[in-house]
Amino acid sequence: MALSWHELSVKIRRRETPFYERLYTLAKEVHGISFPMNKTLHGFLYREWVLRTSLWHEFWRVVYYEPMFKSQCVSVGANFKMHYAGNGSTKILGDLQIHIGSNVTMFDNVAFAGLKVLDKPELYIGDNTYIGPQVKFRVGRKVAIGKYCMIVSPFIADNPGHQIDDMMARMQSGGGCPKSESIRPVIVGDFCWLTLETAIYPGTVVGDGVVAKLGTHLSRTVPPFCLISGNPWKVERKLPIPEELKEIVGPERYESYLEAHREVDAGKYPVHGKSDRC
Repeated sequence: MALSWHELSVKIRRRETPFYERLYTLAKEVHGISFPMNKTLHGFLYREWVLRTSLWHEFWRVVYYEPMFKSQCVSVGANFKMHYAGNGSTKILGDLQIHIGSNVTMFDNVAFAGLKVLDKPELYIGDNTYIGPQVKFRVGRKVAIGKYCMIVSPFIADNPGHQIDDMMARMQSGGGCPKSESIRPVIVGDFCWLTLETAIYPGTVVGDGVVAKLGTHLSRTVPPFCLISGNPWKVERKLPIPEELKEIVGPERYESYLEAHREVDAGKYPVHGKSDRC
């Protein structure tokens, strides 16, 4: 009676007889075959592969994926670019109203979702902002990202996702929806850098120039031009405020940065090594 492939492979792995032992040894040798490397030849083949695949992805980005995505946005400024990360384009769930400024860069695996609790939730992304791979936006009312930001946060939400206090509501299909009063806008200022594994929670207002270290959880109001870290976040140190910035943002806004730094010194915000007065 003929053996099935599964039965044969089991016998070979177990090396039940000298015959299967030889088949096992042969299979190991075949599996370990490696073609000799020629640095000139294979170096050329590598560069050819990179060029060919890059041109292929660029072609489809320009003529297909980017125009499809932009057709689903309310507005998209000049020089928008969607980098290839394997998806080609990205889906927009719900009736999310997306407004994108000029010179914005994002990846094709960024996730967008608009809740149905309120009509037409809005997402704003400012000029010259970079949205990194696998960033997730969950918008119930409004999320606004400023200009000249670098955002690599896997979680940005103005809502808790589901109801917190009502356990019975969470027993609905999909866990139900959050209450409208639990949806609080998220505002991220200009010149911010929110690094990998950071999370931005409902009601967060991030001041201009904030840098959040790996894994920081942002909530409440974050003072401008501070390096923050932790969960809950604390100020590690104040960051320099360039004098040249006064010409860009104006004297009044520039003075507000200096005032916020004085409030950090006064203990209004939690600082590493100090008490959590807030």
